[in-house]
Amino acid sequence: MILDLPNTESGIARVIFDPQRVDYAAPEASGRQGGVQAGWPVWIARFELDRSDPVSGDQWRAFFSRLRGRIRRFYAGDPTRPFPSIYRQGFAGMTRAVGGAFDGPALGWAQNINADGDAQIGLTGLPANMILKTGDYIGFKWDAPGSAAGSYDRRTMMRLVENATASSGGAVTVIAEPPLNTALVPAGAIAHFDRPVVVMQLVPEESDLGPIGAGLTMGGGKIVAVQDLRL
Repeated sequence: MILDLPNTESGIARVIFDPQRVDYAAPEASGRQGGVQAGWPVWIARFELDRSDPVSGDQWRAFFSRLRGRIRRFYAGDPTRPFPSIYRQGFAGMTRAVGGAFDGPALGWAQNINADGDAQIGLTGLPANMILKTGDYIGFKWDAPGSAAGSYDRRTMMRLVENATASSGGAVTVIAEPPLNTALVPAGAIAHFDRPVVVMQLVPEESDLGPIGAGLTMGGGKIVAVQDLRL
């Protein structure tokens, strides 16, 4: 079972959503400072809640309880940018350069690691001249082995670190972080720009909900989570 974050009127007030790296310093005898990557980068999130109305507070408390600490997982993305910044309201009325409505997914993608070690993602099947900005997200979704087709219970995402504009034919190459682990993300995964999310696990020792006060309002809280990335 993978849960969704509550969709409430008294929702997330502030968010930290960034890749977490585990790297070690590797200084050399010459004095050169090097680094070694230990494990693949994963996304971490900190969702801060302000005082919630009674109904919203109940939903957050129910969600928190259903996670059962670290036992269950949930889908989460960056609520400040569910779509690319130029298309904040979504893609209604947009069409692909090759024809047909565009509602978020690209028709194809490939990753190339360039000489500088940057992840270049080539995308096709986008609208002509689609504008992508630094900070926009690309999601990737696929089915876990043995899962029902179209369940998309495996997710990851990348964040653009440079601006890019698609060609008149709907193709673009972007640089994004963190690079995809292609040992886990299959070539058949769908790259998409509509509400990208990852699968996350609660960090219970850093998470809590505020007390219930007068009028049954909940006094804020925070939910801290880390990405669960698997094949």
